[in-house]
Amino acid sequence: MNKKSLMLLIAITITVNISCATMPDTKIYSLDIHYDMTTKGELKPDIPIVIVVDSPRYLSQAFMAVRSSPYTLTIMKYSKWQSPPSTMVAEELKKALYSIGFFKDIRIAGIVKQNFYSLRIHLTRFEQFDELAASYGILSLDVDLLSPEGVNLYHNTFSKKIKLYSSDDYTALAAGLSAALKDVMDELRTATAKAITEKESKK
Repeated sequence: MNKKSLMLLIAITITVNISCATMPDTKIYSLDIHYDMTTKGELKPDIPIVIVVDSPRYLSQAFMAVRSSPYTLTIMKYSKWQSPPSTMVAEELKKALYSIGFFKDIRIAGIVKQNFYSLRIHLTRFEQFDELAASYGILSLDVDLLSPEGVNLYHNTFSKKIKLYSSDDYTALAAGLSAALKDVMDELRTATAKAITEKESKK
């Protein structure tokens, strides 16, 4: 190896070492939600219910999102959710529905088969919003419960804005969105059981 090649190799090695030394650690955040086990009725439909969640592309990946204006959204390279928000919402809804002791079978899928009830969630926001004076956790989603015949039994739009207290990282965001999602799931599990009970009682 000649002197020129050796010097080039040393320069590349130094650059790589500096880059590695200054690269921040990747932090992974998760939700922390617990549901009370309750019974909302004796009816246990034989027809399973399927959860279908769709979202904008950035909510189907694990990187955390921070909005600084209605026009600007930043994807945080070194701060991630444990799973993509669309996946976390589906899993939390499944847990919430199981907690009421109402359904025999709850599935998460992209396609609804014949004779299945379906809960369709359109997740629109799951992010931090920074204003001049404060930061907020924002959760927005639309819900439709469809019968096996395709009749809409229940519709609602949920929108939560939780003020975040100061934090050096995104722990406050994870806590705030956990609280917001818990409120939504508590209401949604009760409404779902009620709507299906009314439908099944008419058979």
